[in-house]
Amino acid sequence: MAYTELTVWTRGIIMDKEGRDIVNSVSAAARIEGKFAQAMENYVDNPDRTNAPTRKYCRVSDGEIENALTYENEQPNIVVLVEETMVKGWDYMRGMPPGGTLVINTHYSPDYMMRFVPRPERLIQLVCVDAAKLADHKWLYYRLGELGLDRLSTEGAAERNKAIAPDIAAPLIAAVVKTTGIVRHETIEPMIANKAAFRAALNELQILPVGKAVV
Repeated sequence: MAYTELTVWTRGIIMDKEGRDIVNSVSAAARIEGKFAQAMENYVDNPDRTNAPTRKYCRVSDGEIENALTYENEQPNIVVLVEETMVKGWDYMRGMPPGGTLVINTHYSPDYMMRFVPRPERLIQLVCVDAAKLADHKWLYYRLGELGLDRLSTEGAAERNKAIAPDIAAPLIAAVVKTTGIVRHETIEPMIANKAAFRAALNELQILPVGKAVV
């Protein structure tokens, strides 16, 4: 039985919606395709702290999800970093079995980012996509503090935008779908608000093969 865990690391409050859009859209697309799927938050990370690293989870399976009541993804096959500075200094891929995929929102190349990845032997591929550029968010790299003043992004509050993936989530979703096949491109694209950024990412993402696929 095929079973996949997707963990998205994002920034509390300032990028909560982006992480939430990724896991919710993948989960919804999987259910459309007749699969079993879950999407959930992680309050252990304290998502109401501005800029704090926080996780969002998605699980997709061909059969019933046996660990449906387990609160955290213990063995993520796919990890997404919504903001590039999270790549340094800690193990955001903890628990990943061999053959995993890491997706990073960055304007740097995979070769450059690889030097910061902990225990890269767990990966089959490192995927980089400049989601901020493709979503026309040039401010991302210098306005994080300003974004922290926007309390409407926190869990339980009104969203800045009720559309699904109107911003940097769109290119990241495209990168996940194209490089892992967790759901079909044709299934998820109709949900995405920023279709231009989604489609551009399909052509502009960069893939660095690392290891061999695990059968």
